Amino acid sequence: MCGNERVTFDRRRFLRGVAATAAGVTAIGAVGGLAPSAFADTAGSRGHGRHIPNDKIGLQLYSVRDAFMAQPEAVLRALSRAGYRKVEFAGLPGGTDPAHAPAIRAMLDKYHLVAISSHHSYSEFTDENRLKQLIEMARILGQKYIVCPGGVPDTADGFAQAGPAFNRAGEKIRAAGMKLGYHNHTGEFQGHGPDGRTFYQILLDSSDPHLLHMELDMGWSSAAGLSAQDNLDLMAANKGRMLLAHVKDLHPDGSLADLGTGIVDYKTILSGATRLGMREFIIENDDQSNPLTDSRAAHMHDYLATLKL
Repeated sequence: MCGNERVTFDRRRFLRGVAATAAGVTAIGAVGGLAPSAFADTAGSRGHGRHIPNDKIGLQLYSVRDAFMAQPEAVLRALSRAGYRKVEFAGLPGGTDPAHAPAIRAMLDKYHLVAISSHHSYSEFTDENRLKQLIEMARILGQKYIVCPGGVPDTADGFAQAGPAFNRAGEKIRAAGMKLGYHNHTGEFQGHGPDGRTFYQILLDSSDPHLLHMELDMGWSSAAGLSAQDNLDLMAANKGRMLLAHVKDLHPDGSLADLGTGIVDYKTILSGATRLGMREFIIENDDQSNPLTDSRAAHMHDYLATLKL
């Protein structure tokens, strides 16, 4: 999660699915240091089920934002050694002026990492000059996507008006060979317009599916009360539009958990997501009170890379 989006937790709805999934949840054991993934490259540990390919797994750098801003090369090196091949940005050291991008791109190339996308507030997509900067920065970094993670006025009208604004930005981003995405939090599923549609549906309906794609944060959608099947139904109804996924986990009380240690039914959700056109799976734990460590980042990568679907 990046930006100032309102996040609230619908505990009653979320806990409806806990009893059915909690028995299957197993905490991941500790892995010390910065050793390469112990699972992702071991064929014998994979069994005979389907897995998400390693080149489809990334980390949202907001999870390690303080460390990345202070020591970007050390963080990228550690993530590469932990098995990651992709990252998603939430700001760059020194700011998001394109002038700062070449140095970061050199680090990505050095550690064999690919930038999936970057997160920027809604106001940056409605400012023509700023949008040009975002596109140039993304071009230098090698991104295929530019994503808005929040800042839309939190009303039905706000999301209805955001649709055409995203279309305009999406046209310019598409002309540059990239795609525009929108990343949800909980409020889009909890807020409703006068006609009963959620804010999320209002945004879908008011925007062009060829110009605005969706980065579905499955942790926040689950926290808002969507079941595993609800998430699958949402993806099925918008197949071809939902291309990016944020994969974060939750404790029963709604607090953030490391992926694989919480109660979100990712086996069910991701089994369907891989069949419904989801292209990238981005791990995140944005708990500001518990900064992510190298070993925990490795644990989450290994969980996702070895999850049988």
